[in-house]
Amino acid sequence: MKSESFTLESADTPPVCDIIRSALLDAGAITVGFAEAAPVAAAEWEAFERWLAAGKHAGMEYMRNYPEIRRDPRQLLPGARTVISMAFQYPQAPAGHTGIASYAFGRDYHKVIRKKLKKVLSELEKSDISANYRICIDSAPILERYWAVQAGIGHRGRNGAIIVPGYGSFVFLAEIVTDLELPYSTPSTQKCLGCNLCIKKCPGRALNVNSELNCSRCISYLTIEHRGDWDDTGREVMASPHGRSTIFGCDLCLSLCPHNRRTETKVLSEFSPAQEMLTFDPAAAAALTPEEFKQRFAGLPLSRLHPEDLPRNLRLS
Repeated sequence: MKSESFTLESADTPPVCDIIRSALLDAGAITVGFAEAAPVAAAEWEAFERWLAAGKHAGMEYMRNYPEIRRDPRQLLPGARTVISMAFQYPQAPAGHTGIASYAFGRDYHKVIRKKLKKVLSELEKSDISANYRICIDSAPILERYWAVQAGIGHRGRNGAIIVPGYGSFVFLAEIVTDLELPYSTPSTQKCLGCNLCIKKCPGRALNVNSELNCSRCISYLTIEHRGDWDDTGREVMASPHGRSTIFGCDLCLSLCPHNRRTETKVLSEFSPAQEMLTFDPAAAAALTPEEFKQRFAGLPLSRLHPEDLPRNLRLS
């Protein structure tokens, strides 16, 4: 895997960690923290392995790939010393627009955030401290929620999501693995409120008190990640009232969380609802050819959906 490099000015400037934090906050992050690049704690890793062994990852076999990197980020970047973790906020779905996950109304966060982070690192090249780094945005094989907790930017809810104090859990996570040795943040010790609303109201009964998600019963997985027809379990979940009205993803466990009732707002313009999504017509989209579908929704999360899976998702709508 290729690494990239940047340099930082050092003489008579604020500490390097403050320079980096400030630059990332200016780029749109709502919080930034630093964790030691070290092997994942044994208890966390064992819980992840049990989750895989129980088949709760459903058809996402890629979750089994690169276990050595998932367990130790130093395998992703030789000599890595720090995992910089950050979160970017996105808005809840516009009123009256249901059946599509909130994050899908904005531009593709992978591309937006990567562009922002590369620009930050490019700007930092004007300084004088060399380092190597790897940008990770959801697709790299690391346990990003674990690192968010270790870096102190948030804690895990029983729905498995990271809750950022003051901002809630409608957030994207991103990481920069670097060989810079930076002062480490205090890991988050906050706990879920324990209201269990996400567990009680999940249409597929996909959650438990250990923050484990059974993907085979998750509407978000079934409408986005799953390929082809649903099995009996999938059909049962999608036959629920919420399943029948869902086209792409599910926010129910987030929208019910008390932490999302009153939050601060710092949303990048790229994550505001795109016109293509505000005028989305499911039937018209299903009638598009694969090429037309790809072109129509280029740069949007909906482009992740295989065109042949959209009619499947609409089957029970």
